[in-house]
Amino acid sequence: MNKYLIFSSIGFELVGIIVASIYFGQSLDDKYQTKGMALIALIFIGLVSWLTHVIILLRRFQKDEPNGEDLKE
Repeated sequence: MNKYLIFSSIGFELVGIIVASIYFGQSLDDKYQTKGMALIALIFIGLVSWLTHVIILLRRFQKDEPNGEDLKE
């Protein structure tokens, strides 16, 4: 049950990362006049870090789960 709770929170993490990236990216664009480049860079960095986090979680749960158990349920 715990792993289902962890994977259901992944969507909320993604939304939080995107919203924070937009807020800070627009702030940096306004301050340094970068014409949207800071916004794009922060969103890209956020997405790459989120995807890396998801891959690490999947590998960790794959190692913890015995072979064939996932097919029974």
